[in-house]
Amino acid sequence: MKKVLFASALALALSACASGALTVETPNASDYRTDTATIVHDNSRVEVDENNLTYTEEKLAKELFEGEDAPFAKGDGLTIRYRYVGFDEGSRAARYLLGPFAGGSKIHLEVDFVSPEGEVLATVRGEGSVSGGFMGGSNKSGIDKAIKEVAEYAAKEFAQ
Repeated sequence: MKKVLFASALALALSACASGALTVETPNASDYRTDTATIVHDNSRVEVDENNLTYTEEKLAKELFEGEDAPFAKGDGLTIRYRYVGFDEGSRAARYLLGPFAGGSKIHLEVDFVSPEGEVLATVRGEGSVSGGFMGGSNKSGIDKAIKEVAEYAAKEFAQ
């Protein structure tokens, strides 16, 4: 029993306490479906360092194009145009020292889904936050959560 409790406590300490949510700003009213997409970074409304922008693009590509269940192949069927409208890395040290009580990281990723003709079909906002984890948890866990929400929406609304 002690081993189970210890293992549970260790797993909780090692996991980043991250959460994600999706807000649909402009719902998809079209019947448009495609099996290809491309990712484009738009001008973010807040400052985001190059490392996090690169990570975001790589993670989006992985969620949308890789694996057996990938909703899209790379191509010109749908443009997924993203930008950051909120980005606060918080303090990893504070998360480490105070757990979920301080130093939280929160990101807001806004995404337009654009037809080949240039029409914006839908706009969503993926949100991710990190409040703790091993060694303070990484803000990238929040990015992961936001991207997962956006990718699931893209697959549901636009994949063939």
